Amino acid sequence: MLRKDPFITGQYYHIYNRGVDKRLIFGSPKDYQRFIMLLYLANSNESFRLDDIIIKQNKVFREIFEINRDENIVSIGAWCLMPNHFHIIIKQDVDGGITRFMRKLSTGYSMYFNKKNERQGALFCGPFKSKLVGMDDNYMRQLFAYINLNPIKLSFPEWENNKSNLNQREFKEFLDSYKYSSYQDLVKIEREENKILNLENFPEYFKEQNSFQSFIDNYLINS
Repeated sequence: MLRKDPFITGQYYHIYNRGVDKRLIFGSPKDYQRFIMLLYLANSNESFRLDDIIIKQNKVFREIFEINRDENIVSIGAWCLMPNHFHIIIKQDVDGGITRFMRKLSTGYSMYFNKKNERQGALFCGPFKSKLVGMDDNYMRQLFAYINLNPIKLSFPEWENNKSNLNQREFKEFLDSYKYSSYQDLVKIEREENKILNLENFPEYFKEQNSFQSFIDNYLINS
C-alpha cells in the first residue's frame, strides 16, 4: 500500500483503524486484554505465539509485561481502545518498524478474534490508517489530549456539544476508571500496562503529570 506519508525513522505518527462495517472489535474484557498484550509483545523484532505463552508457559495477563523483549522497533506515547476502533501515537525507531509492529498487532488480534467468534475474513477496515504528526507541537498536544479523552464518548456521548454543562470531576472519575487506554499510566496510576509506553522518546509533557493534566483540562474547556 502506498501511503501519503511514508514512514520515516525518527518521526511521529497517529495510527488508527476500525472494525470493518463499523463492527465491534472488542466485545469483552478478554478481547481488550488480548489487544493490550499484543501492544506490548509486538514491539520487538522477535516472533512469538501468544497462545503458546499463555497456555504452555501458563502466563496470566499481568505476567505478560514481565517478558523481556529485544530492542523496541517503535516507541508508543499514547493509545486508546474503543469498542469499534483504536488509536496509537507512535514513533518509528528503526527502518520498517511501524509496518512490522502493526502487522504483528493486527494479524495477531484478527486471528484470535476470528477463531474465538468462529468467523472468517477481514476484521479491520482495510490496512491501518496513518497520519504524520511530525514535529508540530500544537498538533501533537491536541492529538495527545484527544486520544486520551476519547473514552469519554462512551459515557458522555454529547460532551463536545455541551461544554457549558461540563462536569470535569465526573469526566476525570470516568477516565481514572477506564482501563483500556494510556490515561491511567499518564496520571501515574500504578499498573503493569505502563510498560507499553516508551515516554523517554516523546516530548516532556508526555511524562510530567502536572503538565499533562493542565493541557487535558484546557482541551476539555477550549476544544
